[in-house]
Order: sequence, then structure tokens, then C-alpha cells
Amino acid sequence: MKKLRQPPRDRRGELREAAAFAAAECAGGFVRLAARRVGAFLENRLTPTGLTPAQFSLMAHLASSQDDSLGALARRTGLDASTLTRNLQVLERQGLVEIAVQDDSRRKLVWLTEVGVRRMAFALPVWRAAHDEINALIDVSLAQKLAEAAAILEIGG
Repeated sequence: MKKLRQPPRDRRGELREAAAFAAAECAGGFVRLAARRVGAFLENRLTPTGLTPAQFSLMAHLASSQDDSLGALARRTGLDASTLTRNLQVLERQGLVEIAVQDDSRRKLVWLTEVGVRRMAFALPVWRAAHDEINALIDVSLAQKLAEAAAILEIGG
């Protein structure tokens, strides 16, 4: 067992100063903080629906789009294929979505089941009320503008 000792001191002060600047100015840190706060708020409000904010968002994308391919859903949500598949498998186990492979086995399709449609119909007014609460406190269009502006940062895009 190691003996507990004091962490080394930064004798130059440069690291502390640079780190303080990074902590106070980091765009990524601010975005993650905002996402955690909005996510926790929505998580609380969506509890009666049995959906997390991420699940609700995925289902909203599915319900609102004509293109039911996994590739199109990945592009709309900004999720990589493996993360998207894992999240959809949870919804599939709950009977909310159906995932199928098209004839050529290269294209996967996903859509809401009847149970998923009913759950979405139940969740939408709950989400709308939560969204109105958020919008009364902060300008929700700022999040949309940030997401649109950040599209330029997409790797490989």
C-alpha cells in the first residue's frame, strides 16, 4: 500500500494558469455542462413516459422521417452506427421499434411499432410541456443554432 502524500506543487504557476484559462474558456466543457443540465431536466419531466430524453429523441426522428434506413437516422442524429444500434436494440427489446434487414442484407431499416407509436403519442404532450418550461427560461433556438454551426466540425463530413 502506498503512503498518502501531497501532490506535487506547480512551482512555475504556468500549468495552473493555463488550466484555469482552459476550464473557463472551453467550448466543449460548456456544451457538456449545458447538455447535462438540459438532459437532467428532461429526464425528470419524461419519467412518467418511461422514455429517456435520448430514447424520446430517437423515436421522434423515426416518427418524423420518410427515410427509415439506419444510415439516414445516424446522419440525422449525429450518432455513429454502433451507438445508434445499441440504443435502438434497447427500444426493440421494449417493443417500441422494429429493426429489419432489407433483401440485399446491406441496408437496415427501422420504424416505430404500434406500441412505439402509442408511447410517442403519450410522450409528446409531456415533452411539449417540458420544452415550454425550458423555452421560458432559456432561448432554445440557441441550442439549435449551436448544433447547426457545429456541423462544420464533423469528422469526415
